[in-house]
Amino acid sequence: MPFLALSVLLALGGAEVYRWVDADGVVHFSDRPMAGAERIVVQAAPAVRVAPPPATGPRPNAETGYLPYRQVSIESPAQDEVLWNIEGQLDVTVSVDPPLQAGHQLQLYLDGEPVATLDPGSSQTRLSEVFRGAHILEAEVLGQEGESLRRSEPLRFSVRQTSIQNPVNPLIPPAPQPLPQPLPRP
Repeated sequence: MPFLALSVLLALGGAEVYRWVDADGVVHFSDRPMAGAERIVVQAAPAVRVAPPPATGPRPNAETGYLPYRQVSIESPAQDEVLWNIEGQLDVTVSVDPPLQAGHQLQLYLDGEPVATLDPGSSQTRLSEVFRGAHILEAEVLGQEGESLRRSEPLRFSVRQTSIQNPVNPLIPPAPQPLPQPLPRP
């Protein structure tokens, strides 16, 4: 308790404090005078300002002022997924970290051909005319001048269509088909 009282008195600054040593040699402090106590004048400590810790994480590129992209990935469809009866419509979800920055675009490629540019702030789109067969899907962040800033890993998927000759049977897995090869990386 005496230590707590001393701490409070020191925080107030300029307070009177009394110090004495008892018969067992233990030092005591108090704000009240005691017999044999020595008066100590405590000066107010100067205010100390603590600077916040430096920010961590990625820093903007010195030339462009933009944060570097750590990751671009296609979340949907899944790698090697087999899609049945999609009627030519493919829903795509892309993840970009950090989020797409001003002036940058997200371009989708299907089988090596550009097929869609996502609106800023959007991570989902629907592609049309994606028909039966094996496909490769890629996403790429493009800078203001159209330069490639980051590209996703190629994602392979297949589209199957039910027919009289090829009915869907959940007990029989579909026959594997050869998948196209991804484009060479720049």
